[in-house]
Amino acid sequence: MNLSPIRLLLVEDNPADALLLKRALAEAGAASFHVTQVEQMADAERCLASGDFDAILLDLSLPDSRGVDTVKRANAVAPRLPIVVMTGLDDEAMALEAVRTGAQDFLIKGSGDGRLLARAIRYAMERKQDEQELKALNETLEQRVAERTATATRRAAQLQALASELTLTEQRERRRLAEILHDQLQQLIYAARLNLGALQPRVRGADSQEILRKIDELLAQAMDQSRSLTVELSPPVLYEAGLAAALEWLGRYIEQTCGLVVDVQADPQAEPDGEDLHIVLFQSVRELLFNVVKHGRTGRARVEMAAAPHGKMRLEVSDDGAGFDPARLNADHSAGGGFGLFSIRERLELLGGRLEVDASPGRGSRMTIFVPRRRSNAGAGPSRDGDRCLPRPAATSLQEPTP
Repeated sequence: MNLSPIRLLLVEDNPADALLLKRALAEAGAASFHVTQVEQMADAERCLASGDFDAILLDLSLPDSRGVDTVKRANAVAPRLPIVVMTGLDDEAMALEAVRTGAQDFLIKGSGDGRLLARAIRYAMERKQDEQELKALNETLEQRVAERTATATRRAAQLQALASELTLTEQRERRRLAEILHDQLQQLIYAARLNLGALQPRVRGADSQEILRKIDELLAQAMDQSRSLTVELSPPVLYEAGLAAALEWLGRYIEQTCGLVVDVQADPQAEPDGEDLHIVLFQSVRELLFNVVKHGRTGRARVEMAAAPHGKMRLEVSDDGAGFDPARLNADHSAGGGFGLFSIRERLELLGGRLEVDASPGRGSRMTIFVPRRRSNAGAGPSRDGDRCLPRPAATSLQEPTP
């Protein structure tokens, strides 16, 4: 119980009602009250703006304000003070509406003694205090949530930027290795074959000629392997002609090296922005096609690239082969479960995209990638290439390395 006097602002224009309320409070005995009375809402607003009160006793029928608007005006000036509405018997519905608007309680005039009135005021003060504490707690929680959301957003942006830079760094290293293979290793192999060709007319004996022929064949296979690895490390078409052309080249390459016929339908107008996006999407499609080769038990697959709603691009790889159980995606991806799809999904999520898997045993699979088309700083995780198909045997004749 509050031992200090409770300071009340009584807003009542009826002198008789005001006198009865004051007498009832004086006779309550449970607590002492200091009552300040005004007869109009404008006077109440001035008192609340300049005075210090603990609660408001508010009549809803004043000369300058009526009904729920009276509660709203009091709340606007003193949002931390409890309001006890006083009303007549025929205004109970309005009083209930006032409570829903922000008042803590309502009293019907002349229906109770001083103790009931004092108790209603004290309960209203306690409820208002609880309300203020709950509001402060909610504001604190909202602030913490906002701060943590901002932190998470900032860290996600940093992660995307880092992942994007890692993707580009990895690809730069791939291109550097491809250039070494093309400009150095392939030239050395080519020079060795030239020297071997010059040596062949000077060698006598069938056995010696057979040895030279086998050496030339091995060098030719090494050249072919080197060319294949150069292209796989960094396909020039991806940088020179764009993703659509790179996917068409990839379809032909998979058919030539792995025997899988790939129908490619790629709309160049649907290509997304960003070199890192092109790299990750190309690597993802290549991984998915290798999955079809390794696990699909089919001779055909389809790749489709097209624009999608909401500024996105759709890239789909499908086949009518053996299919698989999508539950394997969540089984043991650390040990290769899910055919590498878990890795693709993680990389796409860093791009702001997603991978949708539609598959079941015996009816093939459909992998659909959605990514934003306009995104300058997309992130991408490190690439994960699938097992490569062995290149076809090289010809035994001497030939210059392909640029």
